[in-house]
Amino acid sequence: EFAPINNMILVKKAETVDTTEGGIILTGKQKITKSEGVVVAAGPGRTNLETGYQSPMPVSAGEKVLFGKYDGTEVTYNGAKHTLIRDDDVLVKFPSLESSDLDDADVLWDAVLVKVPKIEEEKSSSGILFAKTSSAKKTKSSVGEVVKVGPGRYAYNGVLMEMDVSPGDNIKYRDFAAQEVEIGEEEFAVV
Repeated sequence: EFAPINNMILVKKAETVDTTEGGIILTGKQKITKSEGVVVAAGPGRTNLETGYQSPMPVSAGEKVLFGKYDGTEVTYNGAKHTLIRDDDVLVKFPSLESSDLDDADVLWDAVLVKVPKIEEEKSSSGILFAKTSSAKKTKSSVGEVVKVGPGRYAYNGVLMEMDVSPGDNIKYRDFAAQEVEIGEEEFAVV
C-alpha cells in the first residue's frame, strides 16, 4: 500500500480527454490533460520543525481535488497514472468524484476562491471588434468577488490564524498571482 509522508497526497489523475464534444479526435499535444483527480492516500500532515506541532491534513481519501497544471510529480501506481502533490498544491477540493458544483467546493488553508468577471470584447467607436492579438496586451482581470474562503493557516504553535476576508467581499489581487480554475461552466481564480 502507498503511504505518503508529511503533507504529501497521492492523486489518481482524471482520464485524458482525446475526443471533443463534437466528436473530433485529438492527437498528441492537443489532448486535454486535466489537473484533477481523486485522492487515493494522504500523509498525516505537515510538522513544524521548531515546535513539533502537526497541522491536520485538509484532504482525505475519496475526495476530488483540482491542482495546478505544473504541480506535483507523476508516478505510476497499480498500473495507472497518479500525481504526488503537496497539500499547498490543492486549489479546490470536492467531497467526492461526482461533486463538481460551486456549493460543494472548498478551498484550503488561506486560499480564497474569487469569481472572475468576464472582460468584454473591445470595440472601436464605430462598433468594429478588435482581434485579441491586435489590441494592447489584455491580461485577465485581477479583481473579483470572494465566493469561498479557506479556514486560515496554522501558526507555529498550532493556533489557527483566521482570514481577513469573507464571501461577498470585492478584492483586488496582484496580476498573475492567481491560478485559474473552472467550476461548472464558470471561471474562478484561486488566490
